[in-house]
Amino acid sequence: MSGRVLAHGVKAVFPANFETVIDVVRSYDSASSIYFTVLNTRPRVAVAFGQKFFFRINHYLSCMVLVIERGSETEVRIVTHSGLPLSAFSDYGASADYALDVLNHLSKSLGASPKDVVEIDYMDVTKSQRLG
Repeated sequence: MSGRVLAHGVKAVFPANFETVIDVVRSYDSASSIYFTVLNTRPRVAVAFGQKFFFRINHYLSCMVLVIERGSETEVRIVTHSGLPLSAFSDYGASADYALDVLNHLSKSLGASPKDVVEIDYMDVTKSQRLG
């Protein structure tokens, strides 16, 4: 397993209820243009998958968003990936920009700042536990 993957992870908690957060995720194509569902679990969990084109690398990036109900708050986990081979060495920050774009869209749409924000550069399976 390589320690350098062209992916970026973000975890944050919003002071907003689950329904409000999933409405924002579902309506934002960059976060959910490919797939969206709410699982039949307790706590409630939503899974979204989207994509966005980045001109700086002439390539689409993918985005997976998990939304987890945490009482009156909602946890969001975002993982973006360029799909570029490791031999590309860089996606020129596109994966990090994409993850932060989704986080910032949520923050602006909810009118709330996230707390407990964790960012992971070069996200891979060995770093998954840092997102929770």
